[in-house]
Amino acid sequence: MRLGAALDLNAWRGRAPVWVGLAAVGALSWLYLAHMQAGPSGMVDGMAHHAIGTKGVGLNEFLAAFVMWSAMMVAMMLPTAVPAISLFLMLSGRRNPAQAPAATTAMYGAGYLVTWIGFSVPAALAQGVLTEAALLTPIAASTSDLMSALILLAAGSFQFTPLKATCLAKCRSPLAFFLAEWRDGKTGAFVLGLRHGSYCVGCCWALMAVLFVVGVMNLASMALLVAFLLGEKVVPARWHLSRISGAILIAWGMWIATGLW
Repeated sequence: MRLGAALDLNAWRGRAPVWVGLAAVGALSWLYLAHMQAGPSGMVDGMAHHAIGTKGVGLNEFLAAFVMWSAMMVAMMLPTAVPAISLFLMLSGRRNPAQAPAATTAMYGAGYLVTWIGFSVPAALAQGVLTEAALLTPIAASTSDLMSALILLAAGSFQFTPLKATCLAKCRSPLAFFLAEWRDGKTGAFVLGLRHGSYCVGCCWALMAVLFVVGVMNLASMALLVAFLLGEKVVPARWHLSRISGAILIAWGMWIATGLW
């Protein structure tokens, strides 16, 4: 075996655990959500099994919603982080060739996901409050045209804000972010994941609220949103994908609002 081929093989072996691990975590998250939806009588029973009902918001109800949202965030956001994770893995191997890049990359990924699990706390609280107010169906979809219109108008308007543009720039150009914020070691990788993940939350939180319009446990809508969020990060900025989606959301919200008068 030639030296170059041997080095490539060793590099692949060093990186394989990262991709196998990420694929396993992502697959388990989607399987968990699919299992909830495919309960004995479909999605409604699956949700009821996880104690998300209309009898008030107690600790058990909050924990059930938090677990569900955490699984959703991992399932949805991990695929969108693949380009950044791939870049981090390459940079980590080049900057610290003596240290296994898989370990530091795993810590980066963990930090990234922790930010989205943290986002699940207010999301679960919001779901509990809205459910108690009878503003959500058993599948956590809005029962109020007014609330749906406000969510869509707010999410669409956010797509045009400077905060959206700033956060999206960090997600779209992870190389610049890594070069400016790089930290060596496993702890540094975890902190870097936290910081990068926080920009991702800042970029995408409003779009997550749209799930309350279409149904939090609507797997088809979740998959469509994943595809869009990944597109926002990888397509050229000149496509103005965020602004186009913002205009669509605003138009959708206005269309619903016209039925209120």
